[in-house]
Amino acid sequence: MKNDISVLIAGGGPAGIATALSLLNRGIKCMIAEPGMPATHKVGETIPPNAKPMLIRSGIDQLLADPEHLPCYGNSFIWGSDVADETSFIRQTYQQGWHINRIFFEKQLRAHVLSNGVIWLQGQRVTYCRKQEVGWEVILQDGDNTKSVLCDFLVDATGRSCRIARFLGLQRTRMDTLTGISAMIATAESIQPHHTYIEATADGWWYAAPLSDKKLSLVFMTDADLMDQQMRQTDYFQKNAAKTALIGPLLKGDICEENIQTALHPASTSLLTRRFGDSWLAVGDAAHAFDPLSSYGIVSALEGGYYAGHAIADALSDEEDALPAYDGIISQAFQIYLKMHAQQYQLEKRWEDSTFWQRRRQGY
Repeated sequence: MKNDISVLIAGGGPAGIATALSLLNRGIKCMIAEPGMPATHKVGETIPPNAKPMLIRSGIDQLLADPEHLPCYGNSFIWGSDVADETSFIRQTYQQGWHINRIFFEKQLRAHVLSNGVIWLQGQRVTYCRKQEVGWEVILQDGDNTKSVLCDFLVDATGRSCRIARFLGLQRTRMDTLTGISAMIATAESIQPHHTYIEATADGWWYAAPLSDKKLSLVFMTDADLMDQQMRQTDYFQKNAAKTALIGPLLKGDICEENIQTALHPASTSLLTRRFGDSWLAVGDAAHAFDPLSSYGIVSALEGGYYAGHAIADALSDEEDALPAYDGIISQAFQIYLKMHAQQYQLEKRWEDSTFWQRRRQGY
């Protein structure tokens, strides 16, 4: 008996959508099961200039032309020194990156895959999966209702929870406990220049990125056990941000304090012990999750989805090396990331007594 769908993708974030787009380009029908309702708040993110070729390959580069996404022309930072510095993208092959409105971008991606024929099941959570002789039986739940779907291939795009992999008994290795606390702040004027702002402090580091509508995405990163719980209070959060040398001046002037909410985000470096198996693979944060300092997050999700789709198509055509080759590509990228990640943190030699920085100097 033929299965209901070729590929079922659990998770409708950027990695799952990029996998679906890649499959569509290979003529393979797929279904996305997204357990949650669309989010109303997500931290703004920066996509670096060197991601443009991947965006073009995936056919989604035009989405970033929308004015909801601001151009990013470089990085301003205080890191490893008390002196502010900056890097400009002007001399790179691609001379701008993007500060993306993450909520709007994910809406764009959903509309894009729907217009290209992907079946989208909103509010459907995978509660059970069982390997069949050919493919999988997957149970989806929406409230009190359940349904069974048979598929040839199953994709875990459930993010750091790696829900499918955990059903299969796999574990996740977490290398640190980095956690972000964020807020979206409306400023009186647009932030200029359109840079990404990074500032190291004694107990962690701050990230700020200007977004459309005079908004500023602001995040403080530290380890979960070092987090000052008062940072959940918006006034305390803002006061601490205002004390910083580089990011503090971005908060000058009138700040609209209504409806500001803080949110916690896991941000550790972590990886799944095994990223593929018989007719399944993990993609995006479900496979490897990155420290936001690297700017790898959404780029890795989109790029991983691109390679995952091609690997799945090849595997469905009985190419035995397809899935190991995919794992080799993403694992190599993760190893490169680990090296760059360690080098970046070890540039910061101030605060010798800081637990946060001592942990980073020790490496993995």
